[in-house]
Amino acid sequence: MKTTKNTVLAKKINKLIAKKELRKGTIVMGWINEILSGEKEFRPVFSQGSNWKSSSLVDKTNELQSALRMLGLNFTTTNDAPRGGKTGVRIDLTTKVICQNANQ
Repeated sequence: MKTTKNTVLAKKINKLIAKKELRKGTIVMGWINEILSGEKEFRPVFSQGSNWKSSSLVDKTNELQSALRMLGLNFTTTNDAPRGGKTGVRIDLTTKVICQNANQ
């Protein structure tokens, strides 16, 4: 299993922000910040709206996958919906991120 330290990952994130390949304040950037704190599972397809009549699905799968590839992280994409629906998409991080602060 591939491992990386969260400090090294933070430096890569800052470089990508400086190159304007990643943007602050986006949903994908929020998920990347969750990786630094130890999150390993993400659901990039979600519903947005106030009720079932005016809701729409938002799919950020491609954006999250490309960001993880730019950071050099390994992941698997699966679908755990019973009939293979779009909202069942799940991205699991297979690279182990070691929290530098926890070891000190």
